[in-house]
Parts: sequence; structure tokens; C-alpha cells
Amino acid sequence: MNTEIEGVILAGGESKRMGKNKSLIELNNKPLISHVYDRLIEQVSHVSINTNQPIQIFPENIQFQDRILNNPGPLAGIQAGLFYAKKNWVQFCPNDSPFLPINLVELLSFYIIDKGPTIILPSLFDRLEPVFMLCHHSLLKNLEDFIDQGGRKMELWIKENNYKVVIFSDSKSFININNLSELAKIETENN
Repeated sequence: MNTEIEGVILAGGESKRMGKNKSLIELNNKPLISHVYDRLIEQVSHVSINTNQPIQIFPENIQFQDRILNNPGPLAGIQAGLFYAKKNWVQFCPNDSPFLPINLVELLSFYIIDKGPTIILPSLFDRLEPVFMLCHHSLLKNLEDFIDQGGRKMELWIKENNYKVVIFSDSKSFININNLSELAKIETENN
């Protein structure tokens, strides 16, 4: 566990493709968000949840809403996570990725150095995984300015900053479940 890094689960989406709150959809009799929480809490000092609708299975005092209301997508959750951060580094993860690597923070935080990258993120098969970024709190104002100027694309914002990519190879690591057919497929493969 890295006590200098906190975790934020991004659960502020509308879950349109699921038809109900994606956080509470169950995989193997356990809510998706609980899979993520259980894997992340072992790696960081504490975990908070960015959600725009309370998730009853978690204490209210670890949940917070977006602060930007014009729906800039996951960037709003990242902005809120950085705003409420108590630590200098925040590990972000989406609520729908039950196979989050148990060594994600260890592998990303290896690249924390003085005057080094302010964003460290995984890549799988030459594809960036931006919602799994480890981000320094000092980028809060930078992100707010990006959003205020109409920026919505995460990768564009990341590439405007000092970032480091860490290569991962396990194809399951960053699977996210967007709809019920993907859920059924994953349940079949894991039983």
C-alpha cells in the first residue's frame, strides 16, 4: 500500500447503456464498483468515489459529486477528485473495471520523481488507458482551464502535460463493462 497516494473511483456517468446505475450491476454476485474498490483500497491510503447519485453500499462521507455541471464527461470527475484530494497524487479508476491490476499503483508510482511526470498512465497494446491515470494534484488549475476552454478529450489534455506511459500486457487488466451483453460474456468466461 502506498500511503502517499489516494484513490478515486469514477462513477459519475449516466449508465445509459446499462439502463440503471452501472456501479451496482453485479458480476459474480458482487457489485462492479465493489470489485474496483476492493482492488484499489489495498494499494492506496484511502478511496473516495466520484458519483452524482449516492451509492448506498458505501458511506456518504467518501462520496462526492462533480463540481462542473455542464457534463464534460470523466474530466469532471477527475477535476472533482483533484479538488478534494488530500494527497499530492491521486490514482483514478473507473467503476466498471473489475479486473483492475492489483499492482497498478506500484507500477505507475515507480515513475514518481522530483520534477518528473505529473500524469502517469497505463497503455495496453498501444492504446492509452487514460481513466486509470495517476495524476498530481498540482494539475487542478490546468485541468480547469482546459475544461473552461471547451476541452473534453482526456487524451488531448494528458498530452498537453508532462506524462509518462507505462506498458501493461494482461489483456484483462483494463476491461470495462458497458452493457449487459458484455457483462454476460465476462461472466461466462470467468465461470
